[in-house]
Amino acid sequence: MGGNGLAEAIEHSTGVDLIAAGIAAATGDEVVLSPRDPRPTLIHILASDRGGRIVRIEGVDEVRAMPAVHNLELFAEQDSYVKPYEQAGYKMGYAVLSAPTVPEVLAAEDELRGTLKFLLDEQGMAVPLP
Repeated sequence: MGGNGLAEAIEHSTGVDLIAAGIAAATGDEVVLSPRDPRPTLIHILASDRGGRIVRIEGVDEVRAMPAVHNLELFAEQDSYVKPYEQAGYKMGYAVLSAPTVPEVLAAEDELRGTLKFLLDEQGMAVPLP
């Protein structure tokens, strides 16, 4: 099924619920797949280019309210320490975005990047989202 929101992204993109299909296969039930025409979808990994303690996270409610954002998972919180994104376990979270067209989903990703900010101590500046 994959991690980092992959099953969610596939479901939003194709309508196929991999988690339900996996559970059905594992328990001997009938696996039912009902794909639909694909919809542009992406996973945006939230990561830092440097380490530090998070003193504030801004824009969470605004991002969750964006129509194209289907899920925002945060693994880091205020006062937690983050490491530079050198391996998957160092991510601060991810967002699953989907929209009717590729330009719309890319515009939503740009809006997410401009809205969600992780502010670290010492530098006194926001971590740029990749």
